[in-house]
Amino acid sequence: MASQSWPGPTILPADRRADAAGPVFWRQRLLTQVSLLVMRASITVAKFLLAIYTARYLGLADLGIYGLLVAGTTIVPALAGLGMTDWINRKIVDLPSAQALPLMAFRSGLTLSIHLIVLPLALAIDLLLGEPVPLRLAVLAGLILMLENLGSEASDMLIARRRVFLSNGLTFLRAGFWPLLVIGVGLAYPQTRTLDALLTGWIATLGLNSMILLALLVPGGRWRHMRPQTGIFLQQFRGSRVLYLRDVSTTIGMFADRFLISMFLGLELTGVYTFFWSIANVMHSLTAVTMLQSQIAPLLAAGRKTNKSEFHALEHRLQIEIGAWALLLCAGIAVVTPLMLPFLGRPLLRENLAIFWVILAATLLRVAADAYAYALLALNRDSEIAAIALTGALASAALNSVLTPVAGLWGAAMTYALIAGGLFAIRFYVTRQQVYSDLPIK
Repeated sequence: MASQSWPGPTILPADRRADAAGPVFWRQRLLTQVSLLVMRASITVAKFLLAIYTARYLGLADLGIYGLLVAGTTIVPALAGLGMTDWINRKIVDLPSAQALPLMAFRSGLTLSIHLIVLPLALAIDLLLGEPVPLRLAVLAGLILMLENLGSEASDMLIARRRVFLSNGLTFLRAGFWPLLVIGVGLAYPQTRTLDALLTGWIATLGLNSMILLALLVPGGRWRHMRPQTGIFLQQFRGSRVLYLRDVSTTIGMFADRFLISMFLGLELTGVYTFFWSIANVMHSLTAVTMLQSQIAPLLAAGRKTNKSEFHALEHRLQIEIGAWALLLCAGIAVVTPLMLPFLGRPLLRENLAIFWVILAATLLRVAADAYAYALLALNRDSEIAAIALTGALASAALNSVLTPVAGLWGAAMTYALIAGGLFAIRFYVTRQQVYSDLPIK
């Protein structure tokens, strides 16, 4: 009996698959978005509750220290990452596991090596200078920065491998579970309402997250592919140095204001700024982060194609979805925040409520700016990305250095708004120029 030859499945572009599937596609897409939104919302709410707990029971000065450490968990990965995270993520999207895992191992191994060299040096310098940062606090902070760096890079690589739900689950453990743990223990046992207890709880869940990541390498003998390949370093670094400039510029431009506020205005006002920024950041976490995570891999794949029609359709739809969610969340936050402040017992927060409105508006602009940053990354516009980020960082540092000492928190908040608006305008213009220049002429 002659064997039959069956045609393989027809692969349609994303926009044509949506048309073909009809309501089923959109129901599944909505379910995916809502699921990711709930997971990200849980993390954001946990951090929000921790900010309230810290302000209420520990004090604004401890909240200021926590805010500086949170800024460090973003700045340190940019400095230690050497620009390779996004560079490697673009390469591993569609590679077989045997080829992707060595790149992932190289990325994590390099990060761990940098921390194991820098941390002892930093502690030695702290001791030689007479402990300007108490040694106990310095050790806890160093461990947090290392484990957060390794965990965040692993989550990014899992997303690139289309393991979005696994990545978000581990991110919740790393970023959402420990605040709830600390709050619960603190409410039950008042003697644990200290900064040391807060940081210890953070480290404990980061350690658990690392053990789970290692356990994921056991099934199927994945660990065999995690062998170090030192020859990869120079090959990857040559292509990632532009992205490194972008990472350093973006993160320093975003978080340098906290360090300037602590320098010029003190830890309590740093705590005020951190508190309002944390509330506004709820909107950013639930939109620019969550909505884009499920679409990063398709966006990167569409950006590689010569014909940008599919990319344009995907990017346009994402901007509409992100904008709608951001405006909805912004309205809710604007209503809830003033009603909440009287219950915290911190008059300094109520006295500076007007600063919050500026920070909220600035964060809305930041959502739009970050969405177009992902679009430029997918289009491989690395030089433009780095130039824009460096310009933004220099402008932010200059404005903060002038306005924060002169106008206090108003100066820092206005700088945040001006820089976010400027980045949005420039990235929007460059993206549109690139996309429309590559669209076929009809």
